[in-house]
Amino acid sequence: MASTTRQTRPTRRMNTAHRPVPPSIPRASVPEIPREQPMRPQTGAHVRNSTRVRVHAWDTGVFFSVMLLLVIGLIALFSASYSNALFYQDSATYFISKQGMVAAAGVVAMIVISKINYKIYARFSGIIMIVSIILLILVAIPGIGTWRNGARRWLFGFQPSELAKITVIICFAKWAARDPQSVRSLKGMIRPYGFLLVSYVVLLALEPHTSAMMIICGIGVIILVAAGMRLWYFGPLAVLGAGALTAFYMMFPHVQERFSVWLDPFSDMQDKGFQGSMSQIAIGSGGLFGKGLGNGMQKHLYLPEPQNDFIFASWCEEMGLIGAMLVILLFAYLIFRGFRVARAAPDRFSCLMATGITAKLAIQTLMNLFVVTGILPVTGAALPFFSYGGTALLLQLGEMGILLNISRYMRAEAKQEE
Repeated sequence: MASTTRQTRPTRRMNTAHRPVPPSIPRASVPEIPREQPMRPQTGAHVRNSTRVRVHAWDTGVFFSVMLLLVIGLIALFSASYSNALFYQDSATYFISKQGMVAAAGVVAMIVISKINYKIYARFSGIIMIVSIILLILVAIPGIGTWRNGARRWLFGFQPSELAKITVIICFAKWAARDPQSVRSLKGMIRPYGFLLVSYVVLLALEPHTSAMMIICGIGVIILVAAGMRLWYFGPLAVLGAGALTAFYMMFPHVQERFSVWLDPFSDMQDKGFQGSMSQIAIGSGGLFGKGLGNGMQKHLYLPEPQNDFIFASWCEEMGLIGAMLVILLFAYLIFRGFRVARAAPDRFSCLMATGITAKLAIQTLMNLFVVTGILPVTGAALPFFSYGGTALLLQLGEMGILLNISRYMRAEAKQEE
């Protein structure tokens, strides 16, 4: 009986006999929408995501500030170096001719590197790290590294410590981007970040190269902070830093001499305090407007290394406070633009790498200015784009090329803020 009821139950069907028929619409006016590709509303967020990493022109503020600093640096180098070049090298253009060729090659390299996608450096970070460590080991071997001014820092005219700086930037940025939680624990901080820093510090201590150790450690700490390192880690880092400074002070006599002379450079003007005292005399004698370009006196065999670490003192003597402030403002503007590129970078790796490049520029500039003015003890920190040195200038311009490439991928909403 139940089965009979189930069979005789009427089924519900749509009665389409009395439904009104809509007017016919031409097929061409009704677009067909495939089922597997439904239409999505083009919201503002969706549009920004799709154009966020679109390639565009590089940051002109970074490019023109670099070029302006480079031109001013070459002018300052020739004015500061021609006296020493004529006396020691029998050619007034010895330093400027070499630096000019390196600068030309560096500008070409900067433009070429600005066209290379920044992601390639993460792929070869391991090779770069191994090469930099091998070169630092070779420098420390007597008979291979070149000994000059009480230190062994050069390998056939190349300074591997400069390569170590950019290696720290690339490796730290890659590791922190690959594993963001690694900077949130002590174990992750020790390995691999701590291992790499300790390796570089030990190898640089064999040269010795105190300023490079300070710059590399500063770059590493800034990248880790930008990557999300816990701020209370600064406590152990401060203790370790104080312990390292104390160890360097006790181990190396030249560090003790620099500290004692730093406190009073005029107490030993004929020996250890000669550089610091002559630098302060050059800066003070420049006054407000300076003695005029080329008219400085301290560069005539009074101020040691006027073409290198103390080029800013010679510039202050000739161009005065106005010229000094011009250079400082240009550096400040370039650092500002660099951090702006980092803030608007398309991903975590590029953000941290741009932060590291800009931090290196800021740390090295401040160290040189502080040494020249007597705020810090005398170290071998060169002034970027100004001081004589082919390795440093070439790598600095290469780093600016990386920064320019990252700026080509800045987020669209950040570019619209200009």
